[in-house]
Amino acid sequence: MPRIHPGTLLKVLPLICFFVFLIYMSACNIEQYCPPCSRAESDNQMKKEPPKSMSKRQETFLAVMIMTGPKNIERRNTIRQTWLLNHRRDVMPRFVIGIEGLNLMEREQLEIEQSEHGDLLLLPTLQDAYNKLTEKLLKMYIWLDQNVNFTFVLKADDDTFARLDIIVSELHTMHPAVVYWGFFDGRAMAKKRGKWAEEDWKLCDRYLPYALGGGYILSHDLVHFVARNSDYLKLYNNEDVSLGVWLAPVEINRIHDTRFNTEYLSRGCNNGYIVTHKQTIQDMFENQKQLTMHNRLCEREVQLRKSYLYNWDKLPSACCPREVGIP
Repeated sequence: MPRIHPGTLLKVLPLICFFVFLIYMSACNIEQYCPPCSRAESDNQMKKEPPKSMSKRQETFLAVMIMTGPKNIERRNTIRQTWLLNHRRDVMPRFVIGIEGLNLMEREQLEIEQSEHGDLLLLPTLQDAYNKLTEKLLKMYIWLDQNVNFTFVLKADDDTFARLDIIVSELHTMHPAVVYWGFFDGRAMAKKRGKWAEEDWKLCDRYLPYALGGGYILSHDLVHFVARNSDYLKLYNNEDVSLGVWLAPVEINRIHDTRFNTEYLSRGCNNGYIVTHKQTIQDMFENQKQLTMHNRLCEREVQLRKSYLYNWDKLPSACCPREVGIP
């Protein structure tokens, strides 16, 4: 047998090692390299840490997403004790809070609240502030689209009172597609001063038609549309105005409903209202008391402001004349 010169062996040895390594990697399955590399161990690892795409999504008919601040625990508890009390099994409530920048004690308090109720949606990359409301709304819808199988979503604030029994019953009669349901404004002039000023607003002198943010309902497909296109959306100062802009070019069933008392000033109390904004804690307990004892929202009905029906056949500037007799 011919002898191999040591110098030649040194030259080919790295190549031999490389081929041995390739054979070993092939045997171990290159997708999961972690010696020892058996298929059983790889499967066990998958069970311990499933990919996000394989994680189980939550299921609900109506998601109720309530925008609230880290310190507003009294308001959250009030809602839990009033209009979310004994809510239907096909309703999933979540209180949405940005937690970026909170101190250790504030985070611990929210963790305690979460362990007790399990109904908080904590956004770790969002600082909870007025000038972040639109970003908060967008992150909320992205989370909802990625984690929940739902048919409709009610967006509300923590000073909103809602009749979930009526809302869910009526939603079950609706076609579950392209629904944008609330109290619409189409003639509001763009604000140039104050907390809600829109410095970057250049679309026109008025806001595009939008449902007022104290409470409105979207179908799942519109949330998916917003979440899927989130990288391209302009974030204006007002979250409800922003949503109106995002959905402006979409073929939508916009439902203007005077039973949504969601203007910047309450129109009063009417037993037909299903969403009422600008409610104090005392108001919420009184509403719940009236519903429990008398099956009506108001101790006595009162109209503080005229309302309007939205005329979709007219331009926004002429859409909404206020009329006597409309609650």
